[in-house]
Amino acid sequence: MNDSLKNCTSIGGELGTSSCKFCCDDTIVIFSSVVGDSLTDKMEESWRLMNRSKDGRWARNLAIFDESRSSWRYVGAMTRNSDKSNWFTDKGLIRDYDDAFLATKAGLFLMGQEMEKKGKPITKIGLGFGITVRHGENIIEKFFSYMGENLIQRDGKKYLRIKAKNVALNEIKEVEYELVFSVMQYQAYGAYTTLLFSKYNMNVYNTYVIDIGHGTWIKLPIIENEAEINLSDSFTAGIHTITKNISRIIFESSEQKFKIPEQRIMEKLPLKDYKIEVPGVGVYDFTKYLQKECQLMAKSIVQQVSNDVSVLSQKGHTLDYYLIIGGGAHLLFDTIKNEIGSFFGWSNEILEQKVINPQTLGLDPRYINCVGFMLLARDHIAVELGEDVDQNFSIKEIIQDTVQE
Repeated sequence: MNDSLKNCTSIGGELGTSSCKFCCDDTIVIFSSVVGDSLTDKMEESWRLMNRSKDGRWARNLAIFDESRSSWRYVGAMTRNSDKSNWFTDKGLIRDYDDAFLATKAGLFLMGQEMEKKGKPITKIGLGFGITVRHGENIIEKFFSYMGENLIQRDGKKYLRIKAKNVALNEIKEVEYELVFSVMQYQAYGAYTTLLFSKYNMNVYNTYVIDIGHGTWIKLPIIENEAEINLSDSFTAGIHTITKNISRIIFESSEQKFKIPEQRIMEKLPLKDYKIEVPGVGVYDFTKYLQKECQLMAKSIVQQVSNDVSVLSQKGHTLDYYLIIGGGAHLLFDTIKNEIGSFFGWSNEILEQKVINPQTLGLDPRYINCVGFMLLARDHIAVELGEDVDQNFSIKEIIQDTVQE
């Protein structure tokens, strides 16, 4: 295997509830975790004639050919044109392996395009991969087996063949990558790996990872470098829960005349703009309701954490650090941190040391997992080759499927 690892590109990836993320070198690719039916050839041609967007990037207009269906499937943002779309993760689990596999192909194809632009073409891949977790269901083994069955085997090697189309440009590309190895782990384990390579300097510390996403949050205690499987779980509560409840409160306060879409509330959160105009009512300030909902979710999360701390304590384990990540970390970090401090009775000084914000590592909480899985792949290669692993990382470019004008 050592010969195969030479010139092998380390890529990290994760299939999240709302978005898929792939990381290679200094670049991250992100697209929505949704796959959809394609238009007919005639409808596609009509769409191209009517499409006036200046954004002709692959990430925005991607279709992947589905061998199992013998048809094109739109991925990510391009599903805006699908009559039928499918979010292939549901309640923290992969529900459609075919579409999840297509999304994996999409991520690797898009990353291949970006690396080619940088003069670093990909031929062989070592993949570190994060899978969503649910207590009692071993999705890792199932998806790993599924991927293995759908690879092309030739001369004792395994290949991933990808046929992709940029629908806006009507351009088709076919690529083939040798998949030298794939290391799969629980999704939040990537964040721990990032800490291991940076803050921990390859020393092992027991770490409790809290990963808050759009529709779910994940808990993953890591003891002596291994995921504590029996305590790992995914819960169907995330930022969407908060925005849904605020939308309901606004609807009720307007005497059930106007329902503000949750997406409009969601869009305001990153801007810290907590006012929204309600027709017939005026400008509605939902600051106090947001604070209340955040407090409720933080208390619920820390209740789960405290239960696990008790279980681990009975086994003779203590936790050194708590790490809060995911898209919801921007909104909930301080509230959860304070709840943890209240539970343990910690001073602010201890709290600052014990509860880690990925931004102190120079990383957005949304991207720390896929960076960690790239490092996991990099470590696997170094161990096999008997070399020192490169612990450094620096994200300089983020490619998204959101519109660019």
